[in-house]
Amino acid sequence: MRRALRIATVCGLLWVAVVAVRADDFWKRKPPSQWTADEALQILGNSPWTKQEPVATSAVICDPNDIDANGNCRDLRFQFPREPKRRRGREIPNAHFNVAIYLVRWDSAPEVAAAFARLEALGERASAVFRSPPPRRPADRYVITMNVVQPAKDSGDPFALRADNKEKEPVRLKTSRGTFAPLETLRSGVGADEALHFFFPRMQDGRPILDSRGDTAEFVFEGKKVSVKSKFSLNADSLR
Repeated sequence: MRRALRIATVCGLLWVAVVAVRADDFWKRKPPSQWTADEALQILGNSPWTKQEPVATSAVICDPNDIDANGNCRDLRFQFPREPKRRRGREIPNAHFNVAIYLVRWDSAPEVAAAFARLEALGERASAVFRSPPPRRPADRYVITMNVVQPAKDSGDPFALRADNKEKEPVRLKTSRGTFAPLETLRSGVGADEALHFFFPRMQDGRPILDSRGDTAEFVFEGKKVSVKSKFSLNADSLR
């Protein structure tokens, strides 16, 4: 229980820090043609359509050379100080929590497409490519992109899926109308711009999976070592 509370605390603190960066909803007061490059990048990095989700992975021992005088690990991927315990007369260092940050983006939103187009228009194509644009945006699909802003240490493939949950799809989109699996998944890029693109149906069994007047959707990714959840509040314009 204590470990779970500590994981929740560190992820909550990181989430607050990420959200605090977004201070101006400029997209409400000026058209995309007036966005600066920094504003377009903000749409793609921290906005209502782009979430940065901190996730605690398996605990690991911080390198002793990276521990400061207060017992904190200098490597920012480890978020908690050691709490030395004794067992049979020996001091046993408590593992630090190993934190990754995943970016999850609702690529079907017109604002996101406009941000990529604006970067191209400003001659910032390299910056656009680095943000892992989807290879396509089919009219009959909702596209969600996920990549890793900060990888966890010794975590292996950050996109590896769980294989032991037979009752639920490891990747799913939960809406007011049900839970839906992607029809297609594509992997793009290499290194820092590597990403997964998930293509969810806009219609299933003849019915929209989201209320076109506005809806909320929760994206869930159950990885081999992490579980990423990201919730979007989408208005009618974002669901066009």
